[in-house]
Formats: sequence, C-alpha cells, structure tokens
Amino acid sequence: MYYASIGILSFLVHIIINWDILFRIERADRIPALNAYKNFLTAVSLFYITDVLWELLEALGLKRILFIETEIYYVIMGFTVLFWTHFVIDYLSKPNWFSKTIRILGWIFFSFQMIILFINLFIPIAFWFDDKANYHTENARNLNYIFQFVMFFVCSAYMDYEIFKASGTFKHRYHTIQFFGIVMAIFVVLQAIYPLMPFYSIGFLLGTCIMHTFVLEDERRNRNEELQKLLQIEKIQAAELGNARQMAFKDPLTGVKSKSAYQEDALCVESKIENHDLHDFGLIIFDINDLKKTNDTKGHEEGDKIIKAGTKIICQTFKHSPIYRIGGDEFAAFLTGEDLENHKTLLKAFNRQIEKNLKEDKVVVACGFSTFNPEKDSTFSQIFGRADSKMYKRKSELKNLTPNL
Repeated sequence: MYYASIGILSFLVHIIINWDILFRIERADRIPALNAYKNFLTAVSLFYITDVLWELLEALGLKRILFIETEIYYVIMGFTVLFWTHFVIDYLSKPNWFSKTIRILGWIFFSFQMIILFINLFIPIAFWFDDKANYHTENARNLNYIFQFVMFFVCSAYMDYEIFKASGTFKHRYHTIQFFGIVMAIFVVLQAIYPLMPFYSIGFLLGTCIMHTFVLEDERRNRNEELQKLLQIEKIQAAELGNARQMAFKDPLTGVKSKSAYQEDALCVESKIENHDLHDFGLIIFDINDLKKTNDTKGHEEGDKIIKAGTKIICQTFKHSPIYRIGGDEFAAFLTGEDLENHKTLLKAFNRQIEKNLKEDKVVVACGFSTFNPEKDSTFSQIFGRADSKMYKRKSELKNLTPNL
C-alpha cells in the first residue's frame, strides 16, 4: 500500500498548503493567472484521488472498474498539463507568438490524449488489464508521456527566454516556475519508465510546494507591501483632504466658519426638520452697519479691521455656538444648548455692547434672533426669514439712535 500512502500524503499536504487558493479566494477577486493556477491545483487534487484509488482497486482485482478509473486518471492528467500551460501564459501575460504557440500545443496535447483514451476503450493502444487485473502498457501511453515531457520542457524553455528580460523579484519567480517544469519533465520520464511507481504524484508534490514557497508567498508579501503603500497614500490624501476641507470651511479673515460650512450645516438642520428630529434650535443673523461706507471712505484695510472687531464681539458673547461669515458684512450663529437657554441674557448683553460702541464711534452690529417652531417651521429658510427680518428692524433702530444716546 506504499503507492496509495504516498498519494494520500501528497493530497493532504497539497490541500493544506493551497487551502486559500482552492477554497477561500473568490473568483471575482482573482487575477487571470491565479484563476489558471487554481484550475491547475484542482486538477492536481483530483489526480491524487484517482492515483490513490488506482492501487486500491488493483488490490481488489476489480478489472472493469479499474479500467474506467485508469481512463479517468489519464483524462485528469491531461487537464493538469493543459492548465499548467495556461498558468504559465497567463502569469507572464505577454501575448506574443511564443505564448500563442504554447497555448495551441496545450490544446493539441489534450485533444491527442482524449483521442487516444477514446480509441483505447475499444482497442488497447495505451493500456489494458489481463484477467488477474494486472496492468499492461502500450506504445500510445509512452507517446502520451513523450508529449507531456515536451510540453513541460517547452514551458520551461519559454520561462528561460523571459528570465533574460526580467529583473528583481520577477526573475526569481520565473526561475521557480521554470524549475517546476523541469522537475515535472524529469518525473514524467520516471513515471513512463516505472509505471507502478507514484513518480507523477511525487513530482506534483515537490513542484507545488516549491511554487507555494517561492512564488505564491512572494506574491503575497509583495501584495501586502503594495497594500501598505496604498494605505499610506490614502492616509496622506485623507489628511490633505481634511486640510483642504478645513481651509474651505474657515473664513481666512476672521477665523470663524465660512459660508461653505454654513451652507452644509444649514442643510443638516433642514434634514433634521424634514425627519422631525430637530428640537431646540435658535438662529441669529448679524450685519455690520456702514461697512460699505467705511470701505469707500477709509479703504478696505480699515473695513477689514471693522469686520474683525465685529467678529470679536460676536464670538465673545456667543462662546458656545458656531459662528459663520455668510457674506461680506453678514454673520450667523447657530444656537443650541447653553447659549440657546441663555439667549435672552446674551442678546441683551450683546445689544448693550453695540449701543455702547455706537456712542464711542466703534463697530456697530445689528442682530436678529429666531427659534425653531415645530408647529410652523417646515424649512430652514422660514427660521432664517424671521431672524433676518428682525435683524433689519434692529439695523434701522440703530441708525435712528444718536451717538449722544
């Protein structure tokens, strides 16, 4: 039973080292070469199974079943050679005349194998069994092995051609794939000479272990390195995007939030109103008096000082609320929490300061306040409309006040 024991051991090692490719990687996630290699590994798995069954059936002397099983054995052997040629071509991914020739030769070999096996069903040109279930070989079987030797040798020669043009890790991987072909060519010869020895299984076991260690693991390490690079690039881009967003959402003159930030937050409030998820919310609209006059008479530099002074008063009063510059001389504040609860006190303090500024010929800012009314307000613009209207009313009041007030 040593023949079957080698087959069983080879099958178990094969499944263990290639588990991820055989069972875990989805087809949509695989590159063409990996698809071809999975097909090859699947064919090798089936070959091990038929190789083990062959000795078990021979020991039982089941001649007819053994004959059918041997036919299947050679069919699967044909698939392994075909899928190996496909893998070599797909891995190199170079559609030249050499690769096309190898692909054609692979199909010719497979077709030749199938024709031989079909004829062998009626005329024993490849193998046959006597009445005692003893295995006998014929010339067509040897011709089949010669064809296999040529296929593995040609694939190795193709890899040798590509090795001269390759560099770095690719050269190392190409050498490994070339070595696999040489190993299999040698074991094909041994299998042809010693038909009752499991040289084909041993060759596959040795070859796939080498492939796993020096090609697949190397590919995995490279993919992990590439993934780390991509993640690092993504982090840098996210940081740059965050900085760009911060710049876009910050008013460069005053340091408060910009109009873009206001528009985004206003949409958020609008969404909460639509979803009946907005509860306590207040809005203040501010406007700096006579900014245009200052710009026209004293220049924009002086006007900027007025804007900064107005911003300072707003921010010092409504410390816990986001402040937005929504126009040249217009600002807004979204009130929630503590500032909303104390809005009456804060507004009185703010207006008191503004009236003091008016007397001292300093910056004058008008403001209008409105709270969200769930029974009346269905949009953000309704809240804004009331606050804006009150702001203009206050603006008019301030203009009617005299500096001696």
